[in-house]
Amino acid sequence: MSEAAFGELPQATRATLVRAQVNYGRGAVPTVRKWAGVVGPEIRQQADGHRFVWWKSQLSEPHKVLPEIVNEDLGPSRHAEVRAWPKQFERVRELAGTFPDGSGSNCFGTVMAACGVEGAESVWMLREPFEEWLANHTEPGGRDDVPGTVFVWRDTASRVQHAALTIGDEWMLHKPSQSWMTPRKIRTVGEVKRATRTAGWRLERHRVVG
Repeated sequence: MSEAAFGELPQATRATLVRAQVNYGRGAVPTVRKWAGVVGPEIRQQADGHRFVWWKSQLSEPHKVLPEIVNEDLGPSRHAEVRAWPKQFERVRELAGTFPDGSGSNCFGTVMAACGVEGAESVWMLREPFEEWLANHTEPGGRDDVPGTVFVWRDTASRVQHAALTIGDEWMLHKPSQSWMTPRKIRTVGEVKRATRTAGWRLERHRVVG
């Protein structure tokens, strides 16, 4: 649906659609409370007064909006603070702090690309190919303070939900989401663990081999 078509709907219908986005766990419907001071109080009238949709019109002043969007999930990438990059994972430095060309690129592809899978950072990597790569190129275990430990978070059904890669000195590479607005970030192991803590998720460690 276009922004114009959305705006022509009755407000009650717009509110219902936005609430449905939230209930289904979809993105791009942030809270009015957080963003009214950045994009303007008029967003309270867009839908139900509590959430709004990120239409192009909300990006008319990107110098105000984009820094907030980029930093809201886990904060900014800290790649400038890294003093020693892992030689066995040459692409980590190339990927750190970069943005994908569009939405779709995710944490699985980022980890695989950092470990040498060509082009993995640019595609929507599904669970199945990631699980296959994990089975063929890693073994259980690993340490948080050395390069090459893949963190894997699984839900109660054992489905992989997130992944990240240690690069040494307690730093990690990961992509917080598959959205265009989250870069491939360098954060500390502790920061990533805290931000990824979710009820029902369990953390596994796998050591990259070969």
